[in-house]
Amino acid sequence: QPNGQTASYRYDPFGRRISKSVDGITTEFFWQGDKLIAEHHAGRHRSYIYEPDSFRPLALLEGYGPKQTKPYHYQLDHLGTPQELTNPDGEIVWSAHYRAYGEIARLDAGKIDNPLRFQGQYFDQESGLHYNRHRYYNPDIGRYLTPDPVKLAGGINAYQYVPNPTGWVDPLGLSSCPGGDGCKPSVIAQGSAPSVNDGEPTLPQLTRAEREAKINDLAEKNAYRRLGEIEQAHPKAHFLEKHGAQTTLDSQLERVKTAKNPTTGEIERYIDGKKKGEPKTPSAATRYFSHRDQLNAIYRAQLIFRRTNLEMSREPINMGKVTGEGYKKEGLQYGRQTKARVFLDKDGNPITAFTEF
Repeated sequence: QPNGQTASYRYDPFGRRISKSVDGITTEFFWQGDKLIAEHHAGRHRSYIYEPDSFRPLALLEGYGPKQTKPYHYQLDHLGTPQELTNPDGEIVWSAHYRAYGEIARLDAGKIDNPLRFQGQYFDQESGLHYNRHRYYNPDIGRYLTPDPVKLAGGINAYQYVPNPTGWVDPLGLSSCPGGDGCKPSVIAQGSAPSVNDGEPTLPQLTRAEREAKINDLAEKNAYRRLGEIEQAHPKAHFLEKHGAQTTLDSQLERVKTAKNPTTGEIERYIDGKKKGEPKTPSAATRYFSHRDQLNAIYRAQLIFRRTNLEMSREPINMGKVTGEGYKKEGLQYGRQTKARVFLDKDGNPITAFTEF
């Protein structure tokens, strides 16, 4: 560059970039097949997690080891392009607006940096280019710097990114495909080097429905784990124990009738006052259909708490869909709920979170 800054890059025999050095600082890259899964230099280590059989990123993990790693979750558009990164508390730590061909027009939040752009692309700040596995892409002009390695199989225009950037992607810099499919190139250029996956057994091909089911199952397990961690950290909390999706409708009916805890099986009783020793039956007993909805309700209440006050955070939250079911004590009336109530302590920690009639 005119300012004297230099950058050098190293590649493995499969053409994958394994390191770059910018002004004496070297960053190493680690790959799983054609996917970039981690990068490392003296002051930082990052890992990238993707949707199964796809180049659509799910999460960025920053730090060394399980105790020091901080997770950040990608919020994507229909093409799989990162729009936001959120931390476990739901705070937006990175957010951007793009121009049509992938150049960032405006950075709305930048507490951390995010180098991932269109599927399969990595932003190099030193050049302004996107490393796209087999080629470098210039988002300013929407063109590659070198012709397509697959020659005419990639189209007549050898430097073109995709026919339409609002509906197509090119994760490997070889040939384009519809953006939602997590595509992989089916044509290899004549005389090109063997693929890094040559000789590997064929992986099972999941349908879109199977892939979505797998992602949903993983997300639900992660939400359940996170709810358990929060509840264990605060002795007075009981949102998962009494209202979690792992409880059953029958256990909620039993609770509203006898005050039996859905998880422990103990009969809850008043510990003082005129009703001391009597069963502490609630006016209603409800459960969430999913752990993600319960965690979302807690995060939303905490956001309201931070922006307003404790009293406002306890107001019913309209979840925009049916999120739970349960019984009223009076008449044992069954119902489904679209509203959530979350009660936080004075420090903003959740005590309970339930769906409300």
